[in-house]
Amino acid sequence: MTKTDDSTTGFSHNSVYETKTFNGEQHGYDATYYKDLVEVSVMTEYMPTAGQITLAYQINQNIGTSSWTTIFTNSTDNSISHTANNVESGGTALPKDYKEIAFRILSTGGAEVTGLSFREEVKEKRYVAD
Repeated sequence: MTKTDDSTTGFSHNSVYETKTFNGEQHGYDATYYKDLVEVSVMTEYMPTAGQITLAYQINQNIGTSSWTTIFTNSTDNSISHTANNVESGGTALPKDYKEIAFRILSTGGAEVTGLSFREEVKEKRYVAD
């Protein structure tokens, strides 16, 4: 990947990363289990002065649509990560009782994303009587 000098053209670079859909199988579960998002972090190279990252999510039937819910926006100069614990932007709780989740990271102003991690709590499986 190469970058041209954008200081004279006014061109800005935005990057979007959309994850696969996580349904718990990475931990031996599946989409029959309900989960709560407890914590999510985005790691970056040192955040430049004009840099910004925005993390959003989709759950269940919204996955694959154009509708994303913002968890946080980070533009703190020189930071190398940002974490949300239980609350997304605007003070709303992180999603609970979902079966599947996907994440989207928007990077602008030269911010370079190096990683994404999240922690979820898996609830007991709900059994259906025969």
